[in-house]
Amino acid sequence: MHTPFFPQFRARLAALGQRVQTVRQQSLPQLDLLFGPLLPAWLLSQTEEGPNSREQIYTLRRTFFGFLYPVLNPACSGREIVRLIQALFALVRARRVSKETGAYCQARDRLPLDILARLRCAVAARVEKASQRWKEFSVKVIDGTGISLPDTPENQGAYPQSREQKRGCGFPFMKVVGVFSLATGALLDYAKGNKHQHELSLLHGLLDQFKPGDLALADRGFSCYTLLALLWMQQVHCLFRLHHARKGDLRKGKRLGRNDRLLVWQKPQITHDMRLESQGCVNVSGFVNNCCLTTSTIWDGNS
Repeated sequence: MHTPFFPQFRARLAALGQRVQTVRQQSLPQLDLLFGPLLPAWLLSQTEEGPNSREQIYTLRRTFFGFLYPVLNPACSGREIVRLIQALFALVRARRVSKETGAYCQARDRLPLDILARLRCAVAARVEKASQRWKEFSVKVIDGTGISLPDTPENQGAYPQSREQKRGCGFPFMKVVGVFSLATGALLDYAKGNKHQHELSLLHGLLDQFKPGDLALADRGFSCYTLLALLWMQQVHCLFRLHHARKGDLRKGKRLGRNDRLLVWQKPQITHDMRLESQGCVNVSGFVNNCCLTTSTIWDGNS
């Protein structure tokens, strides 16, 4: 686990990698026992009528954990999932399961997207209640990524590919911004958009995930006056890497400690949000011989 700027995190994160490897080695029944207590049972129960109403081999619950297994093991194929189901039924001497993958693929296609979203929300809320705070803060991590999508007309219309790629030679591109819990790693919420939407604009739709007493942690791409000011209005502290466009001159401002300065940032002229103050104070600190500069709204040197 490579943590160049914060080597003290290495010992804490190493155990996480070991636990992930252990989870990946679990069978389908073991995954049910492991994650079952975190999932509302009624969300994975058979419906009264319509799809997923009949009690069959590929029930909603069994299909869900069959879907979860290759998420943990990306090299796993649908045929391997069917073999695991076959072994499960043979173990309890139940009905014979066909080796063909068609029935499983149809059951997986019937997995309702809204149920997957509600399961994610339920798990996130459950683990957040039991999470530990860091120095009285509930730390929430902001991060963004990009995803290549299947090349379909619908995806090309909603998430067009880069103009630098010739038509028919590229794939639709989706931007995703998520808010995670640092204590549990749970995805609290996310927003998606196309190449025309900046990650900061996507994040504005997720600000309701931050509550008073939270600490927002993000990379330099999110380090801007507007976001710091909006979160400050919600009584949320921030800890970001200093944006590369801002000069990290530790000779200016009020000295709080070694490589630790209190600076005043002016509201950008292009920001028209009337709720924001014309200026605000930020704490700029340097670590590891000043090769990593961070900006935060925490002014207490002891914190």
